[in-house]
Amino acid sequence: MRFKYLKYLAFVLGGLSTVVAAGALYLYATFDGVRLAAELTYFAKQRYQRSLRMDGPVELSMFPRLRLKLPATTLSGRNGGSEFIGIEQAVVSVSLLPLLTRRVVVERIEVDGLRMALQRDKAGKLNAEDLLDPGNEAAPASAVTPFELDVGALMVRSGALTWADEQSGRQLALSGLGLETGRIGRNADGHLHATTRLTRAEPATDVSIELESAYRLDAGDSLPRLRQLRLVARGDVGGWEALDSELSLTEMEWADGSPSVIQGCSLQVRGKAAGEPFELKASTPRLKLGPRGPDTDSVDASLRLDGKLRGGNVRLRLTELQAGDKGLQVSKLMTELDLRLASGRLTGTLAGPGRWQGNSGQLDLAALTGELNFAPTRAGLPPLKFSTEADARIDLTRSSAAGHLALRSAQSQIKGSWTLPRFDGAALGFDMDVNQLDVDAYLAGKPGRTPVPDKAVDERFDLSPLRGLEMDGVIRFGQLRVAGLKLEHVKLPLSVHGGRLQSAGHTLSLYGGSLEGSLSLNAEDAQASYRAYLQNAELGPLLKDFGVQQKLGGTTNFFVDLSSKAESRSGLVNALQGLARVRIRNGSVPGIDMGQAMKEWRGLLSTRQGARRPHRARESTPVGELTASFLIADGVARSTDLKAKNGMLQVGGAGEIDLSRSHIDALSRVTLVLVPPGPDSGSLSSLRGMTLPVRVKGPLSGPDWHLEPGASLSSVVPGAGQAAAGNPPKVIPKRAVRAVSKVVKQAGPAAEKAGEAPVTE
Repeated sequence: MRFKYLKYLAFVLGGLSTVVAAGALYLYATFDGVRLAAELTYFAKQRYQRSLRMDGPVELSMFPRLRLKLPATTLSGRNGGSEFIGIEQAVVSVSLLPLLTRRVVVERIEVDGLRMALQRDKAGKLNAEDLLDPGNEAAPASAVTPFELDVGALMVRSGALTWADEQSGRQLALSGLGLETGRIGRNADGHLHATTRLTRAEPATDVSIELESAYRLDAGDSLPRLRQLRLVARGDVGGWEALDSELSLTEMEWADGSPSVIQGCSLQVRGKAAGEPFELKASTPRLKLGPRGPDTDSVDASLRLDGKLRGGNVRLRLTELQAGDKGLQVSKLMTELDLRLASGRLTGTLAGPGRWQGNSGQLDLAALTGELNFAPTRAGLPPLKFSTEADARIDLTRSSAAGHLALRSAQSQIKGSWTLPRFDGAALGFDMDVNQLDVDAYLAGKPGRTPVPDKAVDERFDLSPLRGLEMDGVIRFGQLRVAGLKLEHVKLPLSVHGGRLQSAGHTLSLYGGSLEGSLSLNAEDAQASYRAYLQNAELGPLLKDFGVQQKLGGTTNFFVDLSSKAESRSGLVNALQGLARVRIRNGSVPGIDMGQAMKEWRGLLSTRQGARRPHRARESTPVGELTASFLIADGVARSTDLKAKNGMLQVGGAGEIDLSRSHIDALSRVTLVLVPPGPDSGSLSSLRGMTLPVRVKGPLSGPDWHLEPGASLSSVVPGAGQAAAGNPPKVIPKRAVRAVSKVVKQAGPAAEKAGEAPVTE
């Protein structure tokens, strides 16, 4: 009996197989690929007003499975526009038996050479809307016979997609698109793998992308649940080069009517910005995505910089990130800084609330407070500690940032604003006010102590911090002490571009006078130049605070136009070139009482004997006015128009000052024009109208005074230390003197207004 039932079952299966085979043979025999292609073309034209073109008939094969092969096909845009979608070929493999149960089981879909051109016009309309939502032209639901679609695998090779948005002007392209999935259907578990290359013209983008993820489809109309997602992108984006980024998710669950949940999200990006390496990391254990935005308890992020000129770490922690009507709110943003700069190391913490406005792409940090510490690179300098208040606004749509800053230490208060015009460079703008700053106390490590440079050490200047820096701004100081000088109302504009530092039009007040000047310094060739005009400054206290022991006095005007090589301390002086002019009123010349010296030399003049009178610190000669102009070459300043006068004397002279050796060699002609009344008038009356050749020679701190009756004053002035060696004297041409006078008149008109005598030959 048992074998009898098996026999019946075999007959049934055999009959069923015969029916299926017969149906398949009938389908194959009656299939007309040319007619099907024509009908599809007609349908696309009538239904969607699009042109469908097939380069050949649709082919059908039966073994080893039912396969439908489409030739190279293109579908135009609406109303005969340019190509919207196209393929080189496509193959659809379908199982036969499930068709009897009204189930379409597609074993595999293979598409080669897929091309798609998506576009959104200025009105915001997508060129695929008619395909996605056919509207009233679609058949009613009651007329559609329900069937269940189940796809075993989907494969796309060598695909390409372009996107053009006329509203925003953005364009991008995906090329080399590859896609491979597992089963797609109800209660399907599968694995997704996709690769492509993203390119874009503005900003310049060239990125290779790879996506891998496991997924599950619970229902036909539900979004997939993703697990172990991994997204990798490598390439260049704008100013970021050699990017290597990876995004990973443990699980992502989409939900209808409730927030979607992301578990175990982490991001890591490595690359170069402005040619310098960086690494960015971010992670959150749980993130909810609702209609208004994401919610999470915490987000941790870090940024590491490995540049040659700057580096370090920045760590961020966001607490209680919530989405609201005005954007994302962060109850607390904690920032830890540990940055290595060319001048030192900056560490500290800042904390405060934050807000993200997604519609405008802006991050607002309204009130950040904390402490910053700065440890200088130079050995022996003390660290600085500041309490800090700041705010910032970061605009991601424009890739820029701006904010305000207030720093307070025990000695100084700094307030101002800053701007970062672009993220892909080191550009910085600033406007700062400092109430007071004692640079000398900071450099010396003790208040009130001015550092004395070691003459034996030729310190080289490090100009490397200027390279790669783009900066424009101004700093104002209420009081500034530097190099022993007390400066007030300092306005210092700064501009750094292409390794070149410029400070055009800086101004300050000092010792009752004012200074206006311009500085230029090039880091590439160490070329430096400085041009400045000082007016009506009290010379005595200025020189005293600067460390000059000579007791000079009076009110001075001073003009300089200099250039040099800023490679080292000694090189800066030895390569000095340019010109200078000085005027001193109501002052004094230290080291000699010229009236007393003339009485001592009176007896030697008749015999034309020379004499030497050493520098005497307690003596000085009053001067009503002293003027001189200098031509400076290779660190030596030469003058041929030295003039001085008071009520008793008139002086004219020429000479040179070796700035590197701090040595002076000048020959002057001193004429007694008026004998002062008093007990010594008789001894001086015989010298009235007589001119005495007097040479000033020796170190600037205390030169000797030599009576040289045989010397004649001319434009020929022996160089310092050269006459003794027999070197020929140097001649300063008269045309050079006239050039000095012309430049001084153009650069310092205030001097002429003050009654300053013009330069003469």
